[in-house]
Formats: sequence, C-alpha cells, structure tokens
Amino acid sequence: MESILNNSLRNNSVDVAIQMHGKPLMTAVAISSLLKNSGRWINKIYLIEERQQPFCANGKFIARHYPDKVIRYRPYLFHGLLPANKLFFKWQFYRNSVRYQYAFENSDRKYLYIIHNDVLFHDDILGMYLNHIECGSYAGVGPIGMCWNCPAHSSGHCSSDNYLNYRPTTLEFSELAQKYHAPRKEIYDLFKYDEGNWPLPECRLNEWSALIDREQTAPYQFPYYKDILFGQMDLDTAVRWFHHMNNHGLQFKNVPLGSHATHVWTGREGEANSGMSTMNNQELYFRAEKMSYQKLISDYGFTDRELTDNKPW
Repeated sequence: MESILNNSLRNNSVDVAIQMHGKPLMTAVAISSLLKNSGRWINKIYLIEERQQPFCANGKFIARHYPDKVIRYRPYLFHGLLPANKLFFKWQFYRNSVRYQYAFENSDRKYLYIIHNDVLFHDDILGMYLNHIECGSYAGVGPIGMCWNCPAHSSGHCSSDNYLNYRPTTLEFSELAQKYHAPRKEIYDLFKYDEGNWPLPECRLNEWSALIDREQTAPYQFPYYKDILFGQMDLDTAVRWFHHMNNHGLQFKNVPLGSHATHVWTGREGEANSGMSTMNNQELYFRAEKMSYQKLISDYGFTDRELTDNKPW
C-alpha cells in the first residue's frame, strides 16, 4: 500500500526540458518514446527551440500532436556553443536564451528532467531515476562525467562512481594531465574556480539525461547566485553549475542509461556518432531524420501530413 501511495504522489512530479537545434523528427521521437515509457510521471515538456535552425526546422507539429503536454518556446537569442555573458543574466530575455533556463524558471514541479533530442527511450527511465534520487536524497542523478577526456580516469584514479572521493591537489592533477590522455588540458587553467579544483574540470551531470531536484538546487543558482545557470557553457554545459553545487554540499549519483535508453540511437558502429557529428554531416543528418520519420509513423501514431514540412530531404 505504501509503494502505491508513493507512486500516486509522484505522478506528474516531473517537468522535462529538451533543447532543439535541428533534427525536429528525432526530437519528436525522443519526446514520444519518453511519454510512452514514463508518461505518468510527467507534467509538462518544455520544448525549447534555438533561434537559429538548419533546414527551417520547427517543432510546431510536436506541440500540436501533444497539446496537453508540450510547451513550445523560442528564445530571443542564439548562443550556440559559446558562453553567454554573465553580466546580462539580470535580463530575463537574455537569460532565458541560455539552454534549459526557460524550463528552470517556469517549472513548478519538484523535479526537472533534462534530455538531449537524440535519445530513444526503451523503458521507464523516470521511474528508475525517481527511486534513485529519493532513496538517497540526491540533488540529481544521471550519467556523471566526461571521463573519456579526463586524465584522472585514464590513470585509474577516478571514475563516475567515485568522483566524490578523489580530490587531487592542483599539482597532482596537472601532472596527470601531462602524463595521461587529456585532449583539453591546454584550456583547463581557464576553468579554475574560487572553490578549488574539485570536482575536476571534466566532471558534470551530463545533460543528455539528468534528473534534478529543483527544490534542493534552487537556493544555489540564479537569482541567489547570479552567475550560476545549469545550461551555461563553461568548458562544457553544466560544468560550472556542477562544481558549484558540489562545493555547497549537494550530492549527485551516477546512474547510467543502461537498457532504459540509447543516446544517439541512429548511429552506426564504427562511425563518429555524436550529436555534433550528425549536425556537421548532411548525410548523417538526413539519415537520422529519415530513421526518425519511419519510427514516428510506425510506432507513435504520427501521419505523413503532420511531418511533411519538416522533411529536410
């Protein structure tokens, strides 16, 4: 009886934020597969469309297909992969052009789930995440760390699961960066913060699948800390945010996607399969959108008429 009651209270406890720069059909697959598998937990989905879009992409058809769930927002500015100017965060129109910030400021749910638009969900990932975040009273759960770039991981000292415990001195980390794989070591010094060098610069809660407790994190970001936004680029998305939250005592748990979801699901073995690779290669982009088109028609009840304006091929 207790678990049924708890599940009932959890229903609609999560809002979702998804940023769209191109790949509207793939975006629709991400939203549709998430709703199919975890829909009972979801209140609203904030579909945030970048001001600049390749192939005139837009998400109108997604909001029309899910009118009770999807809120569509188009920011006034496009920052791309460049950091926004923190001096202008006091202006809402500017601040809400930073990735995911519109959802942070407009959600009224306890949890915000942030995803990439190239994730395909196979199982109830939010049910699984809610169990993890509530059992440990964590501020956030999801895959942690860009360990493939980190010399502390290459040397065997650190991993996504034990980043809390490995805290090298600046000198120790510098020596690791000289000895082990560290493709971004030349710019590490640009991302040193007042709190020190822990967590390490490649540490973050990865935004392709991150469940965040808004109640825990709210006192430690804008407007109370005027330069802390989750989506701000600082080496990478959420690196500064993650560093700041950890140094204020909040705890996060590494929870991989496992069998619950596939990130960049249209990729093929042996190819460069990142989202950036797809955006920078027209052949990969068209293939991903064609695969998404077929899945929307066959699995999620969309019609060709709904999708035709967003076919880039």
